[in-house]
Amino acid sequence: MILNRWKLSRLFLLGFFLLSIQGFPQSKNQLKQKRSRIQKELRKLNGLLGETRTNKRKSEIQLLILSKKIGAREELISAIGNEVVYINRSIENQEILIDTLKSNLTQLRVQYAKMVQFAYKNRNSTNKLIFIFSSEDFNQAYKRLKYIHEIGEYREYQAEQIALTQLKIEEKILELKDKKARKLNLKENKKDEFQKLQSEQGERNGIYTELKKDEKKLRSNITKKRNESKKLQTQIKKIIEREIAEAKKRAEASNKGHNLTPRAQKLSKDFTNNKGKLPWPVSRGTISGKFGNQKHAFLEHVTTINNGIDILTNKGTKARVVFEGTVVAVIALPGDKKAILVQHGNFYTMYSNLDKVFVKKGDKLETQEDIGTIITDENGKTEVHFELWEGNQKQNPSFWITIK
Repeated sequence: MILNRWKLSRLFLLGFFLLSIQGFPQSKNQLKQKRSRIQKELRKLNGLLGETRTNKRKSEIQLLILSKKIGAREELISAIGNEVVYINRSIENQEILIDTLKSNLTQLRVQYAKMVQFAYKNRNSTNKLIFIFSSEDFNQAYKRLKYIHEIGEYREYQAEQIALTQLKIEEKILELKDKKARKLNLKENKKDEFQKLQSEQGERNGIYTELKKDEKKLRSNITKKRNESKKLQTQIKKIIEREIAEAKKRAEASNKGHNLTPRAQKLSKDFTNNKGKLPWPVSRGTISGKFGNQKHAFLEHVTTINNGIDILTNKGTKARVVFEGTVVAVIALPGDKKAILVQHGNFYTMYSNLDKVFVKKGDKLETQEDIGTIITDENGKTEVHFELWEGNQKQNPSFWITIK
């Protein structure tokens, strides 16, 4: 009984510590993984920014990358701050646990000293025999004998617990020192990241000022790109409508009710089932242009319309098809650029801003097969434009590709 009560008190102490750890909204591993992910994104953006800096002229893409870097840097500073908060709470709990262990150690030593004194006073075996034989009946004598045996066991157990508790305190003190060192290191990291953030904000402001000086030319470029985009959209719609009309004719000729062949129907179903799981049209990159209407980065009252998404990547990167399908068109664009339209049953994907193309109309493609090299412009920007259509209706590609 005496031994069981002590074990229960130890279990209660352990339960308190575990509950206090579970009270954290995020685990230590989750916080470290988040910091690692952001640092990886920053390294990727640094590489992309380095490529655009080969041209000394300030450009919109540099402004975009710096803005993304600043956003990632702010997120990193916040993540480091959360880690510091986590460690602070962990240190507080560690100190409470050490204090509790020290208090238990003091109690153990007091109890052990009393028991040693009692054992010394009653070391004569005659006293034990008198205590047992003075029992009123056999049952009481048995209980007294068991009690004497338990006291001996408990004394040995307490000696072990004193040694173990002392060891545990030493371990927890070492852990506490390590946590305090990590906290100081994180605070230094946070300070360094904040200095980098200020530097990047200054660089962004400088590029912003430079670009504003050439506002007329920028507005002209936006108008030019808008006209090119409209022409491309017209071409894509014509091709898709032609493919739909031909599929309908084939269905009527074969007296079938469906516009699509059984294989095309299966392809459409498989494509739909992969929504949110499609691979990216490049092996690496960062989204530089979102789907839909977007306010210009710094030109007032200017809105751009994006019919797909733009992905910034490294020089020499190849575009790849996101799902198996058939090439239905290779489209020539102004500035020696090309676009490729691929059919996947009732779905179509379009890849533009390509330099060299590796496919031709009618080619059957497998998922992630390379289809062309992405062009790098005079500003060092390597960016693929990616669109996704269901029939003749544009879709937001961000909803279809995997989240990175």
